[in-house]
Amino acid sequence: MSADVVITVTCPVCQKDFDKKAKDLHDGAIVVCPGCGEKTTIRGTMFTDLLKNK
Repeated sequence: MSADVVITVTCPVCQKDFDKKAKDLHDGAIVVCPGCGEKTTIRGTMFTDLLKNK
C-alpha cells in the first residue's frame, strides 16, 4: 500500500479540482478548497479504501 496515492477532489461549491493525498482523506477529515475556501468533511472510508487496493 502506497501512502503517496493522490486523489483529485472536486469542490462541491465552485467545482475546482485539487489534489489531496488519500491518506489525508479519512473519515472526519476536513478538506478546504483552495479556490473558494469551502470546508468539506469527509464521511466514511471511500478514499482510504482506495489505498487498500493499491
